[in-house]
Amino acid sequence: MSKLICASRANVEFLRNTPKIFFVAMKEELAASATSSPVIYTGTGKARSGRGLLNYIKDNWDSVRSGGAPMIVSLGTAGSGKHHRSDIVLCETFVNNGDSFLIEKLSFDTFPVRESHICASSDFFISEKLFPVQEITRMRNEYDCLDMESFELASICSVFGLRFCAIKCISDGCDDTVANFDAELPRFRAILNDFVKSLE
Repeated sequence: MSKLICASRANVEFLRNTPKIFFVAMKEELAASATSSPVIYTGTGKARSGRGLLNYIKDNWDSVRSGGAPMIVSLGTAGSGKHHRSDIVLCETFVNNGDSFLIEKLSFDTFPVRESHICASSDFFISEKLFPVQEITRMRNEYDCLDMESFELASICSVFGLRFCAIKCISDGCDDTVANFDAELPRFRAILNDFVKSLE
């Protein structure tokens, strides 16, 4: 297994053998052809990702209600102060952070081996243009990765009793490297695509 994958072999094998559906913010992050599992592109941010999952639930209510729905996977890029760029991080604990009065936390018992990685979500890239330096330092130290979608998806999955996890490729350091995100996105897309293909 690649040293870039921050997860146990047992958890990667679990992902390989578990029916799943990928929720992805942008088509630039994952090619649908990379997997035989369904892929739903939601658009960026909490509101869009939430609508995408609620629409899926509405259209597949019988399987959701019976407990037969596949595992929901939030897949995409994220910033991190703890992991290296290009690392793949698996998460099953999620925090609403950065643009909310209340900091809420949701944890799932998804993997056979507990994943201690925490993914926090806000509706903004974490950069000094938008947050005070001390707040960025706190987030970089407290959370393994920061994205814009996973907490909203986790919140809905918690309400409806759906299994949930996140697969995140670290694309920036929650610092000035975020300015290069668009230019470097093809590299992170290739890493995510290769990882998803390895789950087939």
